[in-house]
Amino acid sequence: MLKISRLLKKKTAYIIIGIGLACLVLGPFFGIILDKMTIYERKPEVIQEDSDTYIRDAFAYPVTLSKDQKLIIEISEFYPNSSVTIRIVAKSAYDLAYSLNSNPGGIPREEFVYSEFGWVDEPADSTTGDNSLDLPDDGFYFYIEFMGGRAGYSLISWPGDYYVIVYGSNSGPPSDTNVTFDITIKVDGPGETLNNFLIFIGAAIIIVYVMLALISVLKANYLR
Repeated sequence: MLKISRLLKKKTAYIIIGIGLACLVLGPFFGIILDKMTIYERKPEVIQEDSDTYIRDAFAYPVTLSKDQKLIIEISEFYPNSSVTIRIVAKSAYDLAYSLNSNPGGIPREEFVYSEFGWVDEPADSTTGDNSLDLPDDGFYFYIEFMGGRAGYSLISWPGDYYVIVYGSNSGPPSDTNVTFDITIKVDGPGETLNNFLIFIGAAIIIVYVMLALISVLKANYLR
């Protein structure tokens, strides 16, 4: 009976330590996997050149940002005859413009920061602030970050509802009205929070178990 009891305690110890170690390993894993969440991606995205005049024909994707959450956009324009403009606008401004089917160029836009991609490089070290980008006039491939506002090249978190809008034109023959581009939209995911939580739980499990085991040993040997 004593032997079985010791065996059960040993198995319990392995299970507890295993759970703790699993949390320590899974924390960084989920932290990386869920760091950024892709909420929209299309390659290619096709709109009509009427989007250059009417907001209802433009590409528009709604995004809700919470406190300290970041919106990330990767956009590129490598298609012949197409040129596009990307902006981020408040939902209230978009709703008003949509109800009037206004020209998208007249909608008040929000400030963001961006870097230009190379073919095989990460975003450039230099970051620039703006509220509108024209592709391919300003560049072919951009990485944009947005949190609601900016001061210089630093982002400021202004939680709220926004729209990513893209509109453009086609310089080809009149029969070719397609405006084509590639776009990926991401937001900060729960990766960092989950990473910190699992590491805390894993470390707490192991520390508490070691302390209890130490107390048990002390009681067995010195406190009889």
